[in-house]
Amino acid sequence: MRSGAACLTAVAIALAACQQTNTVRHQTAALTLSADSLAQRQMQLRRFDTADERIILAAAAGVMQDLGFSIEESSAATGLIVGSKERDAVEAGQVAGQMFLAVLIAAMGGRADPTWDATQRIRVSVATKPSGDRSAIVARVTFQRILWNTKNQLSRVETIDAPEIYRQFFDKLSQSAFLEAHQI
Repeated sequence: MRSGAACLTAVAIALAACQQTNTVRHQTAALTLSADSLAQRQMQLRRFDTADERIILAAAAGVMQDLGFSIEESSAATGLIVGSKERDAVEAGQVAGQMFLAVLIAAMGGRADPTWDATQRIRVSVATKPSGDRSAIVARVTFQRILWNTKNQLSRVETIDAPEIYRQFFDKLSQSAFLEAHQI
């Protein structure tokens, strides 16, 4: 009996060790950035050669408004500006696909209720912080799409990761920051 209990205890300890090793491996993997996330972060970040964070925040607010965004939140103390704009989200391909599926289901005697994306809110957030040596400001911008379908249900939320959008935003922000810094 004693050897059976000792064997059972040894097995339990071995299983616990495997579980702990597996958990540590999972935690390490969860905290490790993938190559895609590093590339995305690089796309979203820019360094501006000014120590005046207010210049970058004012320029960012101006660019957002020029692009049709309404400012929803702004905090100079935390270096954050958030804006959004509403847009139509109807895509002909999605509507055609839903209608084709509805006709197909109806032909088989079923009843279909086609649904497609109808509206979207595009959100942009700009967060700024001084660089490590405080000689520059680092700005990070992110774009997000929130879509609702024809039944006014949340359809999906997605990060917009088109490099061209970020490049254009930062080009405009650089120009605006230059003008803001020189009070032009």
